[in-house]
Amino acid sequence: MLVKDYYTTLGIPPSATQQEIKKAFRKLALQYHPDKNNGNYQSTARFTEIQEAYEILSDVKRREEYHYQRWYIRSAGQSFVQRSLTPVEILAESRLIKDYIDSISIFRVNYDLISGHIRQLLTDTTIGILQQQADTTLKRSVIRNLLHATTPLPLRYQLPLNELFLRIDANDKEIKESIATALQRKKQREQWDRYKWIVVVVLTAFICWLMYAIAK
Repeated sequence: MLVKDYYTTLGIPPSATQQEIKKAFRKLALQYHPDKNNGNYQSTARFTEIQEAYEILSDVKRREEYHYQRWYIRSAGQSFVQRSLTPVEILAESRLIKDYIDSISIFRVNYDLISGHIRQLLTDTTIGILQQQADTTLKRSVIRNLLHATTPLPLRYQLPLNELFLRIDANDKEIKESIATALQRKKQREQWDRYKWIVVVVLTAFICWLMYAIAK
């Protein structure tokens, strides 16, 4: 169960009244509203989180359900899910995806699931955050982690993801080269997978002929 800490989002205690919830929302919404932040993607993402928190906590029934979920998370010793609002958090999420791929067998990889995880991370908002605020080293690290995560994916899954990777910084030569290198390796691997059985059959036939010729 993934639960966000909406009270922390609004900066209020769990005992806050409906009036205090509304007051906190209005203050934060005014601060982070996209119209006041000139297309700042990080502010837009923060505004979305604030809206979501207010929608849950301002509804009595949904707030009651949320309290149960919150209690369950705490009693189970789990942590609240974090927001990917900063470049550092986006980097951390990319590392988690990479580590997940390293932890499973290539025969158990769900292509749609992995591709979906990467798409969920690289939304227009998070890409915008990386474009606006992340340093070059961090952006390169995000790309390297996600390229590593795509290693088991077929070419048809890789191509659309490459377009997302390039949007992070299409002017960075190292990023472009990393993407191009990964793409070339995948093409070579798929070409080998397509023809390796022919090579195996031919090689087997040659060995059989050679053994027959020696036996004569």
